[in-house]
Amino acid sequence: MQKITILMTSDTHGYWIDVPNQPDQSLLNTAATLKRLKQESTHPTISIDLGDFIQGSAFATYCSQIAENGSVFARAMNDLAYDAQIIGNHEFNFGPEYRESILNQIMAPIICSNIVDAQTGQPVLGQPYKVIEVEGIKVGIIGTTTHYIPNWELPKHYEGLAFKDAFETTKFYAEQLRSQVDVVVVAYHGGYERDLDTGEALEDLTGENQGARMLQEIPEIDVLLTGHQHRLINQQVNNAWTVQPGYAGECVASITLTLDNKEIVHMTGELHDTSLDAADTAIKDVVNPERTIGEQWLKQVLGTAKLDVPVADAFEARLTGTPFVELLNQLQLKETGADFSAVTLINESFVKFKGPVTNEILLEVYPYYNRIAKVQLSGQDLYEIVEFNLEYWTLNEKGEVQVNPDYIDPKPRHYNYDLFTGLTTIANLSKPLGQRVEQLLDERTQLPIKRDQTYTIAVSQYRAVGGGDYKTYTPDKIVSISEIDIATRLREALADFTSKNWAAINANYRHVEWLTHS
Repeated sequence: MQKITILMTSDTHGYWIDVPNQPDQSLLNTAATLKRLKQESTHPTISIDLGDFIQGSAFATYCSQIAENGSVFARAMNDLAYDAQIIGNHEFNFGPEYRESILNQIMAPIICSNIVDAQTGQPVLGQPYKVIEVEGIKVGIIGTTTHYIPNWELPKHYEGLAFKDAFETTKFYAEQLRSQVDVVVVAYHGGYERDLDTGEALEDLTGENQGARMLQEIPEIDVLLTGHQHRLINQQVNNAWTVQPGYAGECVASITLTLDNKEIVHMTGELHDTSLDAADTAIKDVVNPERTIGEQWLKQVLGTAKLDVPVADAFEARLTGTPFVELLNQLQLKETGADFSAVTLINESFVKFKGPVTNEILLEVYPYYNRIAKVQLSGQDLYEIVEFNLEYWTLNEKGEVQVNPDYIDPKPRHYNYDLFTGLTTIANLSKPLGQRVEQLLDERTQLPIKRDQTYTIAVSQYRAVGGGDYKTYTPDKIVSISEIDIATRLREALADFTSKNWAAINANYRHVEWLTHS
């Protein structure tokens, strides 16, 4: 009998200083867990990272936007001595030069089968698969990345590249490898589109996530490693074992295979809670001096936000509106000159945007460097968008408003609900889906939106291309995309806004009238 353990991390998002809502934890803990598992293993290990490791945290933003150097992430990954590196969708956020400067320093082989040269059709970001032999056992690892990236990214961030269907590409290489290796591992930066037990669809089947289909229709797979959705998954499906280790290094996944005469006879998996390991002090030196300098930058005060916080609960803030979102919407309107604007309340940290605001607070409440898109829509489009937006809410048996469970499980999707400015929505949640909008009013005139008239709306570049399953937004409707991102405009507001500006925002942040009658 022989054993092999596969260790996997994914979606660490550069949290080398701290992780969300856990100020005493960071990827230093994750590093400690990974190193311990390697040291304690009595049999060979193969370690793989599934990507999204250069974007997401305030520290990652400091490296990309201020220092303009992401070498620290390559040094950290090299210190952890991974056997393979997969590319995530967020590796594309800051453009090819920044991405390639980091990937070129990664010592582990980069495995990416389905991102190809647009002209030749050949894999261009690393090799499509890697065969690793340990103690006579051949393990074939296929690297695949969600092919949905062009639906989110600016074209210049993936110029010259094409994204082949992740399922079809994985199937092709799995069939090729099966006869050449003893174990087929698919390392997929993507998640599951269906419930793994019932087969029920968990989302619109856009192709963004195809893990469930891979498990059902590619019998050559022995192990499916996944990421992207930030879920905690550890289970067997048919004859394969599949895992997903969460977000920001909260878990390291392990899958242990037992083989007899090179045939798998048993497999099991585990998610290791990294908070149980003390921070690894050795790797702290590896991520310095950037980590220390980044901490100092994050503590810098940018200015004072004279915003009210009428409600501190994110649920209530989404239901009634909040001045912080109004601020974002007003900045988008000013940038684009659009008729209306829509912004999502990303997380619960909006309450911190009051009084002195540091770089860290700003990046916590708005962690993305999204550009602002001006989109041209018909009045009918606006009605369709708002109707879809209102699917976020539902009524319980008592008639009380609550968040639609589909937006909470299996993955929280609060970022799919937008708050509008310049547009008053009169809504009735007791009506069926698709019929909840009683009326949309143009706040400039207080007249109803005309379905056959043309309007413009300011939204993030993510939303403008249909991000969040908003099918009415399509790239061909984009009039312009700003050169300046929203986070930069927030910094400018902190420096330039007058008391009058703040007062106007505090006085005008409610744009929905909820009707209670049937």
